[in-house]
Amino acid sequence: MKWSSISFRKRMLIIMTLSGLIELLLLATAGFIYIKHAQEEEMGHKALGVASFLAKSPYVIEMIQTGVTLEYQMRYRSLTELIGAAFIVIGDKEGIRLVHPVDERIGLPMKGGDNKRALVDGLAYISTAKGSLGYSVRGKAAVFDSQGNIIGVVSVGYLIDRLQDRIEPFLYFLIVMALIVVAANAVVSSYASRRFQKAILGFEPEEIGRLYVELDVTMETLKEGILSIDGDGRLRSINKSACQILGLNKAECLNRPLSEVLPESDLHVVLQTARTDHDINLYLNQQRLIANRSPIIVDDKVVGAVSSFRLRDDLTELTEQLAKTKEYADMLRSQTHEHRNKLNTISGMVQMGELDAVQNLIGQETAHYQSLIEFLRETIKEPLIAGMLLGKTERARELGLELVVEEGSRLEPLPDRINAEDLVTILGNLIDNAFDATREAIEKDALISPARRKIEVSISDFGNEVILEVIDQGCGLPESMSVTALVKRGVSSKDNQTRGVGLYLVSELALRYQGELEMANNKEYGARMTVYLPKEDLV
Repeated sequence: MKWSSISFRKRMLIIMTLSGLIELLLLATAGFIYIKHAQEEEMGHKALGVASFLAKSPYVIEMIQTGVTLEYQMRYRSLTELIGAAFIVIGDKEGIRLVHPVDERIGLPMKGGDNKRALVDGLAYISTAKGSLGYSVRGKAAVFDSQGNIIGVVSVGYLIDRLQDRIEPFLYFLIVMALIVVAANAVVSSYASRRFQKAILGFEPEEIGRLYVELDVTMETLKEGILSIDGDGRLRSINKSACQILGLNKAECLNRPLSEVLPESDLHVVLQTARTDHDINLYLNQQRLIANRSPIIVDDKVVGAVSSFRLRDDLTELTEQLAKTKEYADMLRSQTHEHRNKLNTISGMVQMGELDAVQNLIGQETAHYQSLIEFLRETIKEPLIAGMLLGKTERARELGLELVVEEGSRLEPLPDRINAEDLVTILGNLIDNAFDATREAIEKDALISPARRKIEVSISDFGNEVILEVIDQGCGLPESMSVTALVKRGVSSKDNQTRGVGLYLVSELALRYQGELEMANNKEYGARMTVYLPKEDLV
């Protein structure tokens, strides 16, 4: 069976169990070796202490000098059992056994080859050697007579096999404890592996690696720029297209706060609102962008945000043109509807023979449109804005309202720093808001005076600023909301699901051009919206 075919949980269980088992075996082995060595050292010191004591005993000295009797043999064998030793052996200066636990070995040379230091150098020491009874830990001490001459050696020993028998119960205890710890480790490993796999959404490591590679290749292939931030607002990922569009270096900007990399970005707002935005206009690093933004939510908690964006390229321009075409179509529809009514009127008047009245009506209509077009052509030198005002005028008539461009209005060709499309966005949104406010006032009071159905537009191009102003006589700004709150994205006095974008765009465009948006209620009815746009960059 291949390792990759085993589930992640089982792999974690196997790895953690085996690693725990190996660690415990190493600890048990080290503990066993340490205890064995400590026991040998302890028995060695005990044997040396007994041997040194016997070597100084006058009975031992006298026994070596006068000879060993059966009584002495039995006495030392009893002492051997009493101290739990394997043997007590006493030899003369030639190393011949005088006292030994086995009768047949009395009178034979002592074995082990470790008597020299006692019989020649007169030392007392511990040694490990194999004697006639097996491997043992021995304590040896030289025996001196009254003149200080070496006359023999005392050897007290403990068999290593017996020491091992004493240690084996401890070894069994270590093994049992190791098995218990391994079992506990297996339970903990199983729990940890479940939690860990839940954290990685149930994916196997190979799947995560493959998905990461696929995601990386996909992000690098997309023409749209994509970047994401974590819950702390740090830039976590950015693809090649995003770097090219914004002029960034991927290595330098990753893991840095987005507020440092792109100070103009407000993507961090998504972390607070958890709101998804579609096709919004942004201006980042001197690039006009269309962006989508979404929060990253894990366990009902916002842990980050991702944004995809593209330049306002030909496709975007085509989309805008289609939107304008729709607006023009709406305008033509309203004009067609109105002209049909007027044609019906003219037809009836012709049938009644009121030709002078027909001629007068046609002259009035022609003069009205011709006057409006000539006025806009002379005062508004930007065709895009003039066309928008003409369309909004017809839209106002269709809604039963009146849009008036003040006679003193004037707009020269715009400087390079101001985009005509942005002015259309600003003025169009302000006029639409005025339409909504006036219609809301009409819904509350159907008998509202004709003067309150009028929306006034003023465009001033004198001095160092372009000033756009829209005045309505509608319901006015809501008292329950502050001016600051009204310009936030998604905030509206109406349905927040579909509104709350117009004033935000106006405010953002005004700030982008280092300008200002002013909002205030009129003395009696309605509100006054004014946007100031400097013609030159402010230092």
